[in-house]
Amino acid sequence: MSPDPTRSHEHRLTIDAPAEDVWTAITSAEELVRWFPLGASVTPGPGGEIVYRWGEFEGRCRILAWEPPQHLRTGWMEAPATARELAHAETAHLAQRAALVVDWFLESAGKTTHLRVVHSGFAPDAAWDKEFDGTNRGWTFELQALKHYVEHQRGKERRASWVRLPVSLAPAEVWRRLAQPGPVFRAVALDGLAPGDRLRLERADGEVLAGRVLVNHPPLELAAVLDDGSMLRFGFEDCMGQPEGHVWLATWGLPASEFTRREDAWRAALTRAFEA
Repeated sequence: MSPDPTRSHEHRLTIDAPAEDVWTAITSAEELVRWFPLGASVTPGPGGEIVYRWGEFEGRCRILAWEPPQHLRTGWMEAPATARELAHAETAHLAQRAALVVDWFLESAGKTTHLRVVHSGFAPDAAWDKEFDGTNRGWTFELQALKHYVEHQRGKERRASWVRLPVSLAPAEVWRRLAQPGPVFRAVALDGLAPGDRLRLERADGEVLAGRVLVNHPPLELAAVLDDGSMLRFGFEDCMGQPEGHVWLATWGLPASEFTRREDAWRAALTRAFEA
């Protein structure tokens, strides 16, 4: 038997909650929108599907295995496609996408859950490098959001926003405008920060943001949990097509008016950085 030529990435973390609670968080539409997508719908059980939505972007994930609360396997972000489209040579990428799967393995240890997520089926050719890297980085952050939600925010309404601005700049230049004093931050020091380190940012409008680093991956992204319990992620992204500078902001239990103020402040900061 020849070895599997596809690639996969794996993520492990421990969540201080029973496996049943983690299972609900990854399979209930009501719970999913409190830590992962902006919108979701779920048809549970084998043969069902989970649909994730971020504004106009939508991905359908067929449920391939449903073994609560131990194992969930789904497809990954399948765009609707007709048989004729799949047969066309130019849509080989769509056909390959059908081979992508995400496995969630939950191992219960009393009131603690050991979670392992494996995203597999990526072809080895360079055409898949951006998606492989983007999903690898994406799960690194999103699973931290899952842990934060289940451990600290469970049951609270989340308000979240993905502020995005197209850019024609290299990742290093986008990072420079975000990670050095300038139009976004008046005071910022990201070099050398590791997960768990304290973080303090002073935005150009004077607002101070302090918290704990989750991810620091220059020149692509930084993610943190702030002291008020909100989550912040910013950087460069191009795995979805057009390169962009972006900020992801998530809060729990925050009044709509205050959330709108924060969202507007980040939109203004990105505009200063990339449209000046």
